[in-house]
Amino acid sequence: MSAASDVWFPRLAERAQAGPSELSAVLALAASGGDLVDFSGGFPDPALFDTRLLAETASKVIETRPEVALQYASNTGLPGLREALRQDVARTQAVTPAEDELIVTSGGVDAMTLISKAMLNVGDAVLVEAPSYLGAFSVFRTHEGRCLSMRNDEHGLVPDSVLEDARMGASRPKFVYVIPDFQNPSGLRLSEDRRERLVEICRQHGLLILEDVAYRDLAYDGSYLRSIYEIGPDVTVQIGTFSKTFTPGTRMGWACGPATVIDAMAQAKTNTDQCAGALGQCILESLLREGHYTQALPRLREAYATRAGALMSAFDAGLRDTATWTVPEGGFFTWLDIPGVDTRRLAEVAVENGLAFVPGAPFFADRTTSSNLRMSFSRTPTDQMAEGVERLVRSIEAVRA
Repeated sequence: MSAASDVWFPRLAERAQAGPSELSAVLALAASGGDLVDFSGGFPDPALFDTRLLAETASKVIETRPEVALQYASNTGLPGLREALRQDVARTQAVTPAEDELIVTSGGVDAMTLISKAMLNVGDAVLVEAPSYLGAFSVFRTHEGRCLSMRNDEHGLVPDSVLEDARMGASRPKFVYVIPDFQNPSGLRLSEDRRERLVEICRQHGLLILEDVAYRDLAYDGSYLRSIYEIGPDVTVQIGTFSKTFTPGTRMGWACGPATVIDAMAQAKTNTDQCAGALGQCILESLLREGHYTQALPRLREAYATRAGALMSAFDAGLRDTATWTVPEGGFFTWLDIPGVDTRRLAEVAVENGLAFVPGAPFFADRTTSSNLRMSFSRTPTDQMAEGVERLVRSIEAVRA
């Protein structure tokens, strides 16, 4: 039945009448399987999940703490996990959030949802990178926000573009959303100088920074730059997720920042999902306190570095005269530019050739036609990298023919 003839379609909220989101399309493609070389979804490799340890830990917390692990939790999270998370923030940053400055969330998107509920009125603007995470655009727009693009260059966000685009009058934006570490989709890492400049500008003009650190623990060399939260905790809410380094199925994340904002997010959580799942919280707390989480990071970094290296080698061999691309030093993504090619059309042809990636246009707030595309290598076997690039080359040739 078409939407036009469905009696219920006109009764849907306007935001629901737009149809499936572009993120939904990415997730559907990533789950399609078959003879597909898949560079679409930014998913961790399930082969890297320590299933034995997870099973043992889950069994332990259920047997020893059923009244906690199988019960509702508070809207801010279980006290034990919140304390463990405060210490984990301090593991890589010279700052420790106070007890009332941290909340446990159901992953990173939940944190975006909560801050949108807490801060956005109808028509409020959010400044975003160009490109940036398409899922964030969807969250901000669902809560009646407007996404305004800042400028990026080959090194990532240009901080002074905040001043160019912010219109610092009565309608100034509510916050600035940035992914400084191995950004989705570009794979770039923002320099400390640019982080410091961004904090300086936002502090001067009363703007909150929403810092997404989903990939911070996945630098291939194990290094860390000073986070934006560390540089400016008074103007920053840092949101993180364990979906990339623990498991996405447990839906564990956090947010830390000024107490007033965190409290508003906690109140918003009571009418969202009430609380993050207690069983996942107990498992994560155990892994953090026993050191299993940090002990697993080198193995993850090595695995993703190997995949990135294999893909870069395949690019060098097959795309040198056709495209340019970013060379990630961490995370899951590389960002390609294929001059003169509309990658929306290219994506359609590529699927016919057994290749999946995400075209670049959805990663820009204005959704303009783009010659860019994102490739996620996080769960693509290294022995499929060369074949995937060969299929990409064939697809480009077909589009240009």
